[in-house]
Amino acid sequence: MDYLLLSRLARLDVKWISELVGNEHFAGPKSNPFFELLMVTEGPVYLEVGEERLELRSGETFLLMPWEKHGCWKPIGAQSGFYWVQFAAEPGLILHKEDAAERYPAVIPAMQDLRTSHSDSYMDFLLLPRQSKPFNRYELLGLFEKIHQQFHVPKGYFRYRATLLLGQILELLAQDVLDQKDLQAEVSSTFLLYRRLVNLLDETYTTNPSSEDLEQALHHNYEYLCQIFKKYANTTIGSYVHQLQIQKAKHLLTSTSCMIRDIAEEVGFQDPYYFSRIFKKLEGISPQQFRDI
Repeated sequence: MDYLLLSRLARLDVKWISELVGNEHFAGPKSNPFFELLMVTEGPVYLEVGEERLELRSGETFLLMPWEKHGCWKPIGAQSGFYWVQFAAEPGLILHKEDAAERYPAVIPAMQDLRTSHSDSYMDFLLLPRQSKPFNRYELLGLFEKIHQQFHVPKGYFRYRATLLLGQILELLAQDVLDQKDLQAEVSSTFLLYRRLVNLLDETYTTNPSSEDLEQALHHNYEYLCQIFKKYANTTIGSYVHQLQIQKAKHLLTSTSCMIRDIAEEVGFQDPYYFSRIFKKLEGISPQQFRDI
């Protein structure tokens, strides 16, 4: 089966939606500059995509790439038809002509839980089927109908609402792949502990929580907590605390006129010289040089 990969960070924009019934507008070959998702309301629908001829049944979906030629290769019944929605995505969907489910299983994006991470640095994907017959087809058809209503009776922020509804459709299609292929990633107890640890550090970093503080709050041995944190965050607890402190210090250096020694104390350093050394280690320049830029 072919799949398309959609970045979780993709910006979606619904361009148009309509419902086709019968053969009136389903004759000659078509193509458009956007992605296009079809969902059959009543089949069969005889869809030709490039050199491939498909017979889509009721409830089946198909995802077309931008400028991909498509049309009908055989007349359909008077009551047969489908919804189609055209949308832009940035970054675009990536087509994989293989069983991408084995290469791109559902993953837990652990590093994205860190306050110091840049979300655009980690590209976890939704795995979308090129062609599918999802279990939850009636829920999907209801969402298509809602987008259709938004565009044909436009009110207020109808484009925003339409994009939110499209996001729900794509998430349901991606989840259906996980369910049907039994790829659902289980959230382990160690990952839940890691997230509790990250949240605790985010809330207490300016006080430099001790190993005893962490053990008492999380009811686990400090060495074990260090192992869990290193496993998921790929850094140490001490390094992460320093990153949080310097992150806040950078904000204070650019947004206030406070003296550097006062900023150092506010973010958790009693020794301003040690603060400057850590700052330069992480940023490559001194706090004063950072402020002067």
